[in-house]
Order: sequence, then structure tokens, then C-alpha cells
Amino acid sequence: MTKTVRLAGLLAASLALAAPASAANLSAIDALDITLAYRLVTETFYQPIDGRTVVDGATHALSAYLHANGVTVPVLPDAHEPRNRADGADQISSAIAAAMRQSHADERTMTFVALEGAAKATGDRYTEFFTPEKLKAFNAPLDPAAISGVGVMLELDTASGYPRAFYVTPRSPAERAGIRAGDIFTSVGGMSTKGFTIVQTRALLIGAAGTNVSIVALRDGRPLSEPIVATRGQVHTPTVLYKLLPGNVGYISVLVFGAPTAGEFALALARLQAADASAYVLDLRNNGGGYVTAAVSIANHFIDRGPIVSEVDREKHETETDADGTAIARKPLAVLINGGSASASEITAGALHDAGYATLVGTRSFGKGVEQTMTQLPGGVAIKVTTMKYLTPTRREIDKIGIEPDTRVEASKNPRYADPASDAQLEAAVDLVAKKVAAAKVRARS
Repeated sequence: MTKTVRLAGLLAASLALAAPASAANLSAIDALDITLAYRLVTETFYQPIDGRTVVDGATHALSAYLHANGVTVPVLPDAHEPRNRADGADQISSAIAAAMRQSHADERTMTFVALEGAAKATGDRYTEFFTPEKLKAFNAPLDPAAISGVGVMLELDTASGYPRAFYVTPRSPAERAGIRAGDIFTSVGGMSTKGFTIVQTRALLIGAAGTNVSIVALRDGRPLSEPIVATRGQVHTPTVLYKLLPGNVGYISVLVFGAPTAGEFALALARLQAADASAYVLDLRNNGGGYVTAAVSIANHFIDRGPIVSEVDREKHETETDADGTAIARKPLAVLINGGSASASEITAGALHDAGYATLVGTRSFGKGVEQTMTQLPGGVAIKVTTMKYLTPTRREIDKIGIEPDTRVEASKNPRYADPASDAQLEAAVDLVAKKVAAAKVRARS
């Protein structure tokens, strides 16, 4: 998905003098947002783009908005090739002021329309403007907010009709209380959960931090001798799930490359190591990406030397990121990918494959080989600009191509979490690493 950084404070300070003072009588905040956004699009987009194109994009978006709101012949200032950064931003500000005079829309709305048009002028689907609401929604999976609960992930147990815990978050109240993956919750807080949806059950588990919730559960088909009492606390929705599968295969699923992912992955790997995992399966299916730093951190656990990824900017300057030498002892590794594996997922999969550390299993990945920089602007909005393309260690380009797996396996219709019997792709990955473990034992004896 994206390489994300927040530069608003630094840019606002350095460009404050560059923003036209109350350009076209706009507020100082909107004028500064326009100046910053114009600069970022014209000066950091990974392919050169002229200022006139960006100004035209903003103006056309304003015209379309006016047409949609009953202004049949909008009169906006004619654009010209900007003489400099300030002139380009001032042209957009003047168009906003003119649009305001011809409609009942407020300045903030018109600024949002213009900046969205400026971003779209690049013709790049990944470069986009974010209102405060869109920014919050975009960041939610990358920086998951804490809730007060117990820290379990639930699914419906179809055989019994009760909810079942399929994952217990490490170091959570649920783990401390002794809840295990596979436990079936027949009652929560004194209320039967027979026929409850996952949302209804989750509502019973959430509550004020420090309060207790009593859970009556079945384990391995038998009722526990007494209820489990968990003390609610602050928990995050995990971005990494893990489980030790039969045959001592360590399974790690990365859902998104978010802010907590590097730490969660390190903990998952450490626990699987402590459980004496003999091989690993890294599941990146349907992971649309996230922070590149998290992708590099995960690759560093397996690659002991050499490049992980190279980034190339609009000036063709190349920056190579190498392994930091902290890799664990090498063991068989398979990586699961599919058409939903994109960006940071492809960086990780490509690095592990090209470096000779992993076999890829599944179907061709999405093919997003460009990175974005997200900049939060002073007005509480943000703009995401494609600033780099990336290359794998063997200098493969991924954008619009994707990565083809070594072993192609089509997806099962209804796979269950960490269940090879219901998941043909996972089954193939587990079989592959198990055979490598067996082959290594034979070589060791010979």
C-alpha cells in the first residue's frame, strides 16, 4: 500500500514564508495547505509533472463541482504555466475564490475539491487527497486504536452454534486469564451466546478497563470446571497472527504492515522459536501493504546479508536497503501470496525469494511496485503522493506485473484460519517446508 511519513510540522515551518499571504483572500490555513500540496505534487511525484497540469486539474474539479450544483457556465480564471511554486498555488487559490463567488459552498469545501483535483491530475491512482474523515479511515488499519476488552478474535463454530476463540492476542487479558484458541464461549457475563453473532458476543466482552467478565467455555468438547474470569484492559486489534501447526511448522499471518507490526512479528517469531518450530510459513495473502519499514523489519528476521529492496526516485537516484545482520538461524520457509498481496507484501515476498530464503506458494501477487509518501497538512488534511518505485534484490520491477509463485495453487473456497485441511494453499506450503525438513534430516544422517 504505502510508505508513510508525516512531515507537516517541518514543511509548514520551512514553507510558511512561501505561502502567499491570504492568497485570493483565503484563510492562512487553506492557503498554506494549497501551497504545500502543490509543491509536493509538482516536486516529489515520481515522474516529472508540470505545474500547469496540476493547476488545470484543480480548476477542472472546481468546474465539475459547480456544474453539479447548478452553475451551468462557471467562470474561473484562465490558467497559465506557473512561473514558480507561489504562482501555481496562487492560481489554484484564485480559482477557489472565484468558485466560491459563484456558489454557496464554503471555502473549506472548495479547497478540498481543488486539492482532490490537483492530486488526480497526476493520472496516478495511488496519489490522492485525504479529508480528515478519509485520513482517519485510511490510518485505522495501519495504526489500530486500542479498545477496552479481553483480546480474542472470534468466529462462529457452526457445529455448536456458539462463538469460538480462534486467536488469543499475546500478552492480552485473555491470555493472562487462561483462554486458549479453540475455546467455545457458551456464556459471557451470565448471558448465553447460543445463536449470537460475532458482533453481539464482542459487545459482551468489551467494557471499562479494570472490570471483570465471566466466560463459560467448552474446551476440546468438554465444559471447563469453572468459568474463566478475565479482567478487561486496553487491547489492540493484532496485525500479526501466529500458531504452531502439526509437524512443528510455525505459521505467521501478517494482516497489514502497520505501526505495531514489526514488534508483533518479532514476538510471534520468538514464541515459535521457543516452541522449537522446525520451519515457517509466512502468510501475506490479501495483505495490501502498509509501512515499508515494517516490511524491511520482517525481511531482516530471515535475510542475513545483502539487499532487501531498492527505491528509485524521479531523478533516478537509487537507495538500497540492506539486511542488518540480525537474522535468525536459517530454516525452511514458504511465503503465501495471492492477488491481494501488494506493495509492502511484495517487497517482503520479493526480497525473501530473490535472496534464496523462501519458496513462494499461491497465485500471482497484485503488482504494486511504487511507494507513496503521506504528508499531513496543517489544516488536518493530507496528501499521499507516489514518490518512488521499488526493485527487488535481483532488480525486478513489480509494478503492474506482480510476482509469480514458484508453486501455483488455487485458493480453497472456505478456508479457516491456520487450518491446512481447509486451505489448499496453506496445505501446499506446509507440505513443502515439511519435505525440506525431512530432507535436511536425511542429509544430516548420511
